[in-house]
Amino acid sequence: MELEKFSTRDIYLSAISSEMDAKAVYTELAHRLKNVYLKEKLLFLAREEERHRRYLVAQFRREFRVRRVAPPVASSVPMPSLKAPGPETPVSEVIRSAMEAERAAMDYYTAFAARFEPGSEEARTLSYFAKIERSHSLILASERELMAREEWFDTEWPMMHAGP
Repeated sequence: MELEKFSTRDIYLSAISSEMDAKAVYTELAHRLKNVYLKEKLLFLAREEERHRRYLVAQFRREFRVRRVAPPVASSVPMPSLKAPGPETPVSEVIRSAMEAERAAMDYYTAFAARFEPGSEEARTLSYFAKIERSHSLILASERELMAREEWFDTEWPMMHAGP
């Protein structure tokens, strides 16, 4: 991903906005589902995106010496975006879109990390974020594969989550 023509400030703000959008989508989708296993995975992803957002906000504040961080509604930086689905959007389509956004985020964080001194906290953390985004994509791919094989993925049976 080409980020050279964008300022570090804009890259941070776009990343923060993207993490906020992803958290909102995962949370909203989780609340639409009955299948507690998939719901828990989506809520896990939402928590991960929130942790990324908090780190990025802290780094932005430190680097630019500001107290308030307001990501733009629209950005010129080509950050992957995951927007809230409509109520009629099939879950499998949201998952497919999320997989693409996670893979693009991996590329984004890899390129962003390259802007910093190799071995610096920023470079290491952003490279780690890239790996996490890849793992998010793999989690989603696994769920999408299950959906394709199992028609009943969002079915809930009494006591199915009670345990032994």
